[in-house]
Amino acid sequence: MKMLKTFACLLLVTTVTAAAVAKDKKSGRRKAVVETAAKDTTVDSLRNNSRKPYESVITPDAETVRGLVILHKVKSKYYMELPYSVMDAQMLLAARVSGISNNRDIIAGRMPHDPLLIRWSADDDKVYLHTVDCSAVCDSAESIAPGFERNKIDPVMQAFPIAAVSPDSSAVVIEVGSFFASDQKPFRPFLDASPLAKLFGLRESMQGKFQKEMSGVVSMQAFPENVNFRTRMVYTVYDHPFTAEMTVSMIRLPETPMRPRYGSPRIGLFNSRKVKYSTDKDYLETVRYLERWNIAPRDEDLEKYKRGELVEPAKQIVYYVDPAFPDKWRPYIKAGIEDWQKAFEAIGFKNAIVARDYPDDPQFNPDDIRNTCIVYSSTNVANAMGPSWTDPRSGEILQASVYFFHNVIELVHNWRFVQTAAVDPKARAEVYDTETMGPMLRYVIAHEVGHTLGLMHNMRGSYAYPVDSLRSPSFTEKYGTTASIMDYARNNYVAQPGDGVTQLLPPHLGLYDYYAIKWAYQPIFEAKTPEEEVPVLNRWIDEKADDPIYIYGEQAIFGATDPASQTESLGDDAMKATEYGIRNLKIVVDSLHLWTAYPGKDYNRTEKLYEEVFKQARRYLGHVMVYLGGSYRYYPMVGSDQPAFEMVSKQKQKEALNFIFDKLYELPDWYVNPQLEKLTRPKNEDVTDYQMSTVRTLLLPGRIARMETNAKLTPEDAYSASEYVDDIYNRVWASTLKNKPLSHSERMMQYAFVQSMLRGIDALDKESSLRGLTDYPAEDEGAFWPCRHIECGRHGNGFEDQMTGSTRATDVQLYATSLCYNQLRKLGKLLRARVQSSTDELAEHYRYLNYEIEKALEKGL
Repeated sequence: MKMLKTFACLLLVTTVTAAAVAKDKKSGRRKAVVETAAKDTTVDSLRNNSRKPYESVITPDAETVRGLVILHKVKSKYYMELPYSVMDAQMLLAARVSGISNNRDIIAGRMPHDPLLIRWSADDDKVYLHTVDCSAVCDSAESIAPGFERNKIDPVMQAFPIAAVSPDSSAVVIEVGSFFASDQKPFRPFLDASPLAKLFGLRESMQGKFQKEMSGVVSMQAFPENVNFRTRMVYTVYDHPFTAEMTVSMIRLPETPMRPRYGSPRIGLFNSRKVKYSTDKDYLETVRYLERWNIAPRDEDLEKYKRGELVEPAKQIVYYVDPAFPDKWRPYIKAGIEDWQKAFEAIGFKNAIVARDYPDDPQFNPDDIRNTCIVYSSTNVANAMGPSWTDPRSGEILQASVYFFHNVIELVHNWRFVQTAAVDPKARAEVYDTETMGPMLRYVIAHEVGHTLGLMHNMRGSYAYPVDSLRSPSFTEKYGTTASIMDYARNNYVAQPGDGVTQLLPPHLGLYDYYAIKWAYQPIFEAKTPEEEVPVLNRWIDEKADDPIYIYGEQAIFGATDPASQTESLGDDAMKATEYGIRNLKIVVDSLHLWTAYPGKDYNRTEKLYEEVFKQARRYLGHVMVYLGGSYRYYPMVGSDQPAFEMVSKQKQKEALNFIFDKLYELPDWYVNPQLEKLTRPKNEDVTDYQMSTVRTLLLPGRIARMETNAKLTPEDAYSASEYVDDIYNRVWASTLKNKPLSHSERMMQYAFVQSMLRGIDALDKESSLRGLTDYPAEDEGAFWPCRHIECGRHGNGFEDQMTGSTRATDVQLYATSLCYNQLRKLGKLLRARVQSSTDELAEHYRYLNYEIEKALEKGL
């Protein structure tokens, strides 16, 4: 293929009415010439009479700073002197929150919106700010390029009257203060409304009414390649005053973009999609540009690098650490940043990524778009994030941030306590010493820095390791809990008391992380174009294709269906890992009242950790549930015999179903602890609600339909929907079938079964008591992810229906409905028989359930 020489970010000059822009060869400035058939009139004869002399606009008392452009403050107005030499130069425009009065949704240091790619143009009357779209590309040598350009002109975002022309006519002066402090989306301190908020009933983002008269520019800075404006943005939010200080940055991009590298769905690296217009293909091709820093040897070091010597890159990646971090944490934060040095050393670069304190320089601005910082935020949010911002023309990462929300320390403390207190006495402390907390913070920072280097979550990392290896002191000392720090593999909950395991955290970097850095950053000198790199990149993947350590697992956004790619899981067998995990949770529950008896305090902390144990148990069983109707997902390439998906075997699914029911019935015996309940509150209802929600989740119509679709795809090892539902029936109604007494749990799970079947045929009466039962899903532990990066699940490879089994097919939906109907008829017969042979209390239970069934099926019986 031909090299991409031009992008959709076309440097087209906007014309106004009949004006065209020409370039003076002597001065390099652009001037407008009016084209008319009737008259030969230059713009000099049509100059705007309202334009003032330069000296009357930029008065002698003006405050002036010089850089990419010249900025002036004249009394309360801010002007930008824009040279013609920067017209059409492509720039990024971004705004970052520098200070905020209410950080419920957004913290100081964060960009609320993605930067805009922009350029400036001018005619004789106005200067125009254009937005530039780079979502499509076309080689300038293509015959279709002129037509492509005509259909991709850059729209005007804002027009500025020219207030004056510089004395040497090399620049125009425009007033910009009112623009940069305006209530336009790029400068607003609020997050966009989430389309998922209303869908899932989540809290909506804050929004406010702009108070223009109290808002404005506060200060300005200018540097050789960028300028900054500090603004005060005042709003009324929920009838209360709200103020944010913003830093608006405009930075010039390199004239020649970095050569892009194409991404692949077989490796977890952030990428941006481009639609490629070409006559070489009979279809529109979509290519992915990796998001990565421009790491390359200096020209003078090129031969050394090729000989295998370690060299420093031409551009170091520097992370500045916020001075707000306590001194005791700083060594661990810096270590988390520089852990990635080893991955770059493995591809020939030393000191490629370094951690530094904020410099003692009055010109240093952590909110400047040029600076990458680890930012502390005093908020009760238990989270951390690592976003980055790129040159959209090439995918080059220009700046990144890691946001460290204060209460992430409670999050990692709770993880460590619940997952490891059974084996690690230090994890039982109320407040962890620096030697315990520090390595956990190092892990959090290293994970987020990985995102800022371009790595997505790899949820398959922990699946590469056998469960029993996590009980080995030598193995865990060398490899930790996962093959990738970008996994959601936390502490080692598999290791048992007596195993002798002391390394309970993920590794500083996993083997997959070295591999991903190589794939994204190692120069391929023999390639002259992105297309020529592809065979080499594919070979690197093919070389590792049979090693589970290097297989990428995409993050599921709306529920996992691949047992190998799950959040918070460990090892290659969820049932075995869950068995070990629950053993440790039992130890925690038995000793919780002793470990959390803090002198002089109440039992709030005890109750909090008691609830965390329950969440952890639910999380473990959720991992097992994914086997049911699940598939292992792959990304096949032409020439390989690998399928896109592989169904979980029937034997494994049946084993998982029985395991879930065994653990459900055991749950009250070990979790409902009378001694703890006296100190906190009763937990019986919580357990019962979860047992019922699990039954409903197992019987969701979509899961039943998926089971049937998957069975049709693999008839040689089919676990059909009818057999699956029969197996659930036999577990839920086991005591009834044997005419034995029922426990409270069995009764409530039977209610849930009937409720699910009635919903399956859309016959759950609005007045039915069953309709009002607690109905939260059993698989709700992914509802909130620390370090949420929804982009990590946006590969969009088109395999979702194949992998999960389409549940949209009408025949499958009808089959699932008929299956529920026949289950109800069968159950009705059983209940009527048991009403006659049961005690009064149990007969009432059966009679009521039969009443609900007969009422629903009256027309069909």
